[in-house]
Amino acid sequence: MLSDRIGAKVRGSQDAPPLSMAEKLLLAFCAAALVFVCLAGYTQLDRQGKARAALTQVKAAQLAARAVSAQCYSAGTPFADQSTHDGFAEGIAEQIETLGALPGAVTLLQISEDGYTVEQLLYAEGDMRALYDAETGYTVWRAEQRIRFDRSEGA
Repeated sequence: MLSDRIGAKVRGSQDAPPLSMAEKLLLAFCAAALVFVCLAGYTQLDRQGKARAALTQVKAAQLAARAVSAQCYSAGTPFADQSTHDGFAEGIAEQIETLGALPGAVTLLQISEDGYTVEQLLYAEGDMRALYDAETGYTVWRAEQRIRFDRSEGA
């Protein structure tokens, strides 16, 4: 039996016969299963850690946006400009990213009618996305590319 053979090897008994092919395959399968479980657990913990980091960053972005918005309001300068790629007026996104010490990019999705209160804010860093919504709170998800179509010259 395999357990007897393993016990004999551990105790240092030299009289145990070598393992059969079935026993070797069973040991290899168990080792592979153990490695797979460890890797799956590590991957899950890593993704959870990245999600928590993205949540922290979007909260910092929301607070920084609130502070910069108050500065813009008191100075009478525009805060939002929906014609830009990030939804902020010129230089505002950089101020928010600097103030919040954000390694990712911030995009203004929705602003209130007063032009200074953030309703929805998106934070993107690597494959993680975090959304601040004034009504529903915070949402974090992982974005990964599934399909990509390139434009061809003839089409």
